Amino acid sequence: MPSPANTLFSTPLAAGQGLIRATGAEAEKFLQGQFSNDLRALQVGCGQWSSYNTPKGRIIANFYVQRDREGFWLSLARDLADPVLERLRKFRLMTKVELERGEPQWEILGVAGPGSGALLSSTLGAAMAVEANVGLAGEDWIATRLPWAAGEAYLLIVRAQPAAVLRQSLAAGGAAPADYGAWQELAIRSGVALISLATTEKVIPQELNLEPLGGISFTKGCYPGQEIVARSHYLGRLKNQTYRVQAATPLTVGEEIYTGALPDQGIGLVINAVATASGWEALAVLRAANSADILHAGKADGPPLTILDLPYPLPLDTPKEA
Repeated sequence: MPSPANTLFSTPLAAGQGLIRATGAEAEKFLQGQFSNDLRALQVGCGQWSSYNTPKGRIIANFYVQRDREGFWLSLARDLADPVLERLRKFRLMTKVELERGEPQWEILGVAGPGSGALLSSTLGAAMAVEANVGLAGEDWIATRLPWAAGEAYLLIVRAQPAAVLRQSLAAGGAAPADYGAWQELAIRSGVALISLATTEKVIPQELNLEPLGGISFTKGCYPGQEIVARSHYLGRLKNQTYRVQAATPLTVGEEIYTGALPDQGIGLVINAVATASGWEALAVLRAANSADILHAGKADGPPLTILDLPYPLPLDTPKEA
């Protein structure tokens, strides 16, 4: 299909993403003490990026959090949904919070491209937001506009039965059905990476560019890994960040990246990758000091990589004010 940025499309996201549901009187209090972002100001229908980290600051998973009238939704990599759910339950103790998978009772759906907000407005009978991270919640759905600079995009969580009707209505309104790859391509071009089982506990939040993406709060209080995250921010100890790269041959999630200057030492890691009309594109965490070197995937003499632009400035590429 043509570039996702220029095409109105919808796609079920179950091929790559899973859902965790958190409800109960103390759901906000519990999640607030676990995640890197501040849930307290999150209004019904709205969302934000966040991460769940080890005490050493390594990302177990990152996700988009949405709030509806009853609690919170976490949209994360499908192969991490059960491990994250199990870990959250372990730390729940006596807190009044219910944690469960959203599927199969609910479905996760992406709608993107020019006119996607207008189409959703007419289909759902409610005016969609044009501001990033803002949305609406109905009785059987929640729809939030994502902060994606590469194109207009909305993340929906819909009860399973009306979801089938909604998909038909979107198709009738001109949204081309697409596979998960189209959604991945738009995410990669927006610079939004998603940690999966192959990359869990490999990077810290700033290395995934969660700071420029608004996924970290430095005023919210304690959460696992907070000290490491704060130290990287305030003491300037960040050395790696996420870049968008391109290759002519397939790239594999979790694959290391090398440079000829350091043939025996990996200087990066592929986080997400997708086949496109012009080859392969990926988001990869790289050592900023080596980003201008000739880069190779898999080994020092592996397929060459080209760094492409991202739609936002990178912290280590931005000159510090005197």
